[in-house]
Amino acid sequence: MEPDHTAPATHYLTPIDLHCIVNLSPLTVTRVSDSCKASTASMSLTVDDDTGTKLHYTAHNSRGHTTVVLIHGAFASGLYWDLVLPHLPSSYHLLVPDLPGHGQSHAVTPFSVDLSVRLVADLIRTHAINGLAHVIGHSLGAQIAIHLASAHPDLVNSVFISGFELFPPTALTPYVPYAAWAMSRVENCLPRSLLRWAMDGADLPLIDTNACTLELCRQVVSPVTTSTTQWPSPWRARTLIVAAGKGGLIPSSDHPHDAVKLMEIGRELNPETVAYTHPSMRHPWNRQAPLLFAETSEAWFEQKELPGGFVKL
Repeated sequence: MEPDHTAPATHYLTPIDLHCIVNLSPLTVTRVSDSCKASTASMSLTVDDDTGTKLHYTAHNSRGHTTVVLIHGAFASGLYWDLVLPHLPSSYHLLVPDLPGHGQSHAVTPFSVDLSVRLVADLIRTHAINGLAHVIGHSLGAQIAIHLASAHPDLVNSVFISGFELFPPTALTPYVPYAAWAMSRVENCLPRSLLRWAMDGADLPLIDTNACTLELCRQVVSPVTTSTTQWPSPWRARTLIVAAGKGGLIPSSDHPHDAVKLMEIGRELNPETVAYTHPSMRHPWNRQAPLLFAETSEAWFEQKELPGGFVKL
């Protein structure tokens, strides 16, 4: 049966993508690994349009010969990748944006997937080597990465995403932004040691509640454009789709059926697109096993065998 690209589904990328309405994804990571500081430059990208919109991003390894763009999830920032960056090859030129409404791009509002795609596309077009990049996306960033690959195939080399999920609207939909806002405050009351234990060692920093405004919660979890309420169109880029498989006390696994359906759509234009799960990894596995996340990225981009532990869907 052919995938239905028009079937409506709203993405509710609230904390931990509504796995338990408890935000276990960092809103602001306040540290950057020492090994990255020397090669990092903080910049603002000006979009060449009538609005003069500026998107904050950091660049690493300016002498690298292949560009990789890392797109963070909801209520996070580019610093969400601080544990992964040191493990990526120095030959990779890294571009790490803060999405609209997030981090140091907090003034770029309102957030939408469409605006994010446009700004990240301009970032690649303007600053990536030869105007082409591999793209990594997690959670909300996974949605943006796929829509980017679909809308701008000339800018995307290959894609690695994790945590892509769509949630059908329900009677509770209008209350989701309030739940996300409230539970982000609740999480800060929980001991970090308890969260690390419950999430198999995932390093989950305190949330910047000043950044997690009710308005941002509304913008992120409410469908405002077609791109956030429908499955994406097929895209050309070779893509690895990962659905984290570990649940347990905190239900932090992803939806494998969403990964499979997305793979079916991607294979319409590229039969090399694949979907995997990892039974030991939780939704924020870039914070749980950053070395594995980096090794998986490199293996996919270099067309090598994936690290052990992955199960094909």
